[in-house]
Amino acid sequence: MILPSIHENKSPVVIWDMGGILYHFFTEVLVKKGEAEGWPMDKIPLGPTGTISDPDYKALSIGKINEPEYVKRLVKLFSRHGIDYCPYDDADLAPPPERTEVWSLIDTINKLHWRQMLLTNDASNWLGKGWWEKWPHRHLFDYMVDVKNVGVSKPSPEPYLACLDKLDVPSSDCIFIDDMHVNCAGAEAVGMQSHWFDITDPPSTIAKLKVRLGI
Repeated sequence: MILPSIHENKSPVVIWDMGGILYHFFTEVLVKKGEAEGWPMDKIPLGPTGTISDPDYKALSIGKINEPEYVKRLVKLFSRHGIDYCPYDDADLAPPPERTEVWSLIDTINKLHWRQMLLTNDASNWLGKGWWEKWPHRHLFDYMVDVKNVGVSKPSPEPYLACLDKLDVPSSDCIFIDDMHVNCAGAEAVGMQSHWFDITDPPSTIAKLKVRLGI
């Protein structure tokens, strides 16, 4: 469905989550790492792109646990299989690889002179304190809200409302893209449109988003 703002000849504001969208979700990288290093992939659940079902990832997606708790459980699982590894300590995940097809869409949106901003729960965990000031892509976005500066995380309303305060636009003019269902629901609760990003099928997800944006 095309966004209401497009029907009204208004430019939508696109608000992006980061992990899983601008960058591969870290479990996607760990699947490749585990295969290369001979981890028992039939015993270690690693998100939706892993070999076996991951109940903790499902709990993360619906808001029953947060990402630090998910990582904590994963580290314990690694330890039970004799693997001494923590994702937060891996330099190859700081940050994970970029999702190039998303950056292409971001460039397209910028050429349309639409406003874009970021809303992240956890960028500081992967990019370090003060990441925004030195981030090479900063010029592509009007604003950024990191929930560490808000005090509460998505899907609480405060992070989304902080975005609206910076943008000074009605919530109905905004579309929020996130790979967690619970965070999409949080955006809708304050009146934004949302678009769930399926990390198992980025091309289809992006194609559907382009349709909604009228691109």
